[in-house]
Parts: sequence; C-alpha cells; structure tokens
Amino acid sequence: MKKQVIATAILSALAGVAHADDGNSVTLYGILDVAVGTVEHNPNGSPTFAPTVNPVNKVSTAFNHSVTGMFNGGISDSRWGIKGTEDLGGGLHAFFDLESGINVPSGDLNNAAASIAGSKNTTGAASALDGQLFNRGAYVGLRHDVYGSVELGRTPTIGLDTISNYDPVFAAQLFSPLGFSGSYSAGGITEGSRTDNNIKYQNHIGDFNVGLSYSFGGVAGNFGEGSTWGANIGYEAHQFGIQAVYYSARDAVHSGALTGVNPVGSTLIGQNVGALTVANDNDVLVAAKYSFGALTVKGGYEHYELKPPTDPAAANAAYDYYGYSGTLSNTVYTTKSNVYFFGGDYEFTPEFDVAAGFYDTQTVQTTGVAGGNQLQYSILADYHLSRRTDVYAGYMFSKYNGAAFIGDEPTNYIAAAGIRTLF
Repeated sequence: MKKQVIATAILSALAGVAHADDGNSVTLYGILDVAVGTVEHNPNGSPTFAPTVNPVNKVSTAFNHSVTGMFNGGISDSRWGIKGTEDLGGGLHAFFDLESGINVPSGDLNNAAASIAGSKNTTGAASALDGQLFNRGAYVGLRHDVYGSVELGRTPTIGLDTISNYDPVFAAQLFSPLGFSGSYSAGGITEGSRTDNNIKYQNHIGDFNVGLSYSFGGVAGNFGEGSTWGANIGYEAHQFGIQAVYYSARDAVHSGALTGVNPVGSTLIGQNVGALTVANDNDVLVAAKYSFGALTVKGGYEHYELKPPTDPAAANAAYDYYGYSGTLSNTVYTTKSNVYFFGGDYEFTPEFDVAAGFYDTQTVQTTGVAGGNQLQYSILADYHLSRRTDVYAGYMFSKYNGAAFIGDEPTNYIAAAGIRTLF
C-alpha cells in the first residue's frame, strides 16, 4: 500500500512538469499497453505478473484448457517513469531515470514473485520485476559528449539493451520469447535482466559503440559473491548493425517456476515461492541487422550456461526472495543452451508495419540434463493511428520437442490484439 501512495504522490507533484529551454529538464513519461486475446494452454491470468499470462514456456498437461482475457503489454510492458537531465557545461551532463512497470488491467505493480506465491492455478514465472517501486530502473549518472556515460543504480543489462533493438518482432512482450523473458539477456536467469548495485559505462566512438558493467554483490567478507559483469562492442552505420555481448554472474539466485509446472495442490501459496537455485552463469550473444529500404532483416545467436556456484549455499538454506520465503539449492549439473533467431519487419507505409520472427531455443542433453528444444513462430502487425498511439494484432505458435518436455503440452499459441499509447 505504501508503494502505491508514494507513486501517486510523485505523479501528482510532477503532473505539470515540462521541458525547459536551457537544456535542463525533468520529464514524466510512460507507456500504457493492453491487449485482449487467447492462450491455448495456460492457468488463470495473474494480476501481478507483467504480461498477465505466459505463452512462451512449457505448460504442464494439468493445464490443458485455454484462457481468454485481457493481457498487459502485448508489445511493450506498461510503465511510467521520471527522467531528467542537467547541463553542467563543458560537454558534461547529469542525468537520472526512475521507471516503474505496472499491470494496466489490474492497476498493480509488476510483481512476478507475488505471482509465484499466488493463488492456485494462476500464472507464475520468474522476472526482474518483483514489486519494487521502480522495478524497471533507478539510476543516476554523468554523460560527457566525448567520453561517454556512467550510470549507477538499478539498470538494464547490456544484453537487454541489445535484444530490445535486434529482436525481429520488436521485443514484443507477448509475441517474442526474447521480449517476454529476460533470461536471454542475463545468461539464462530472468531475474538478472535488470541489475541492482550496478555501474554501467557506455560510449559511441564514430560508428562504433562500447559498453561495460559491473554490479556489486554486497556480501560481507566475500567481495565477488553475487556480483555480475558484462561487456559489449558494436557497429551501426549505413543500414547495417552488429553487436557482440558477454555477460557473467556469480552465485545468482533464481526461481525455476514456470507456467503450469506446479499443478493443483502445489504448496506455492501465500508467502512461499518454493525451491530457488544458486548458479554461476555465462552468456555470449551476437546479433545483426540490415535494412533494404522498407525491409529490415534481423538475426542472432546466443549461447549460455548455468553452472554450479562458486560459493554454494548451505543445504535447504532459507532465502528472502523479494519479500517471500524460499529454500536454496545449488546447481549440480551444467545446463547448456543455444538460441537462434531470425526474421524482420516490412514497413508497408509510414503508419503500417508487419514483423515476423523464428526462434529456436535448444537445451543440450548432458549428464543430469534432459535435452530438447522449443520453436516459436511469430507474426505481428502494427498500425499507428498517431505518433503516440497504435493498434496491433499478433500471433505466436510454439512447438516443444524432446525429453525436456515430457509431461508438458507439445504445442501452445497466443492470439491477441491491443492498443498502446505513449505519453
């Protein structure tokens, strides 16, 4: 309740703020995006999970019914934020950003942890958006016109920045696995797609860009425990772009909860999120795009591994997972995954764009790890009624293959249409 009161007070105070003419500004901004659609296999929608439903991951055969309803964020996660800049002179600027993800159909803050611990037969899955007031970002920094920018606080990973620009289907939250799950931008651990206690450097040198990031674990007596770091280098010019990203996390804690994995009678109710896993993770991503007039083609490859942690947790150790209780266990076997994606969009008119994408996520069969792959085929049509408001319709079909999906539905789909407006 306190978080909603604080948010309301901030919004009221800044409702009349506008851009200044001297290069200094504080801006209130946001996106409201809501869709109506159907998912072939899904438990009940969740009022706190960012996209309401989970049309991407595997679904237990215990949930063999369809769900039709109103879903949050068909293309973009709904949000509001406050950002500002100050010209300090000599090419130096101060800046900040505070951004909060919200669920428009219910009015709640995005809170995946609450969805995991929520009512029986309700969608629950891991996310970096877990009820924090500014769950999408909270950082302050300095930017120099020549030497680049440094920001400190809770920031998106460099991988998330890259995927947002190189996903064939606009990183659409309900029609792209890359847009839906932050695991692809944080070495397989969704919670890491937005990183606390982070220092992030970015710069453009001509047509090249570079980035570095490091987050502190904050563990007494063990400087590296819980830390992450990332790096990227890229080039964008003359209708062509290419980016390479590396990400690593030490002793990262994550939830394995997925839609329908926990059937009727699950104990994941109230304040309990169940089993949590500790792992080291490493991730390499390469993505490229090229524009041929109205057609833009995009594609990429990613390899990530979840490994036993450097600093194992004590057996059955209790853990506070964003205000909910969980029990830690250590990753024992290394999981290796490969992700291939390809597609693009064609701009028929300045107002009307159609995108299509193909995604193949492969889990390599190794000791203690069942192999398999999930295939996703997506199409999304987007029509702009104005500069700020658009309507869209999308469809994504999923096919699950291999031993990793025994006991789960072999296929799934989502079909939805919605409206999005920016302010």
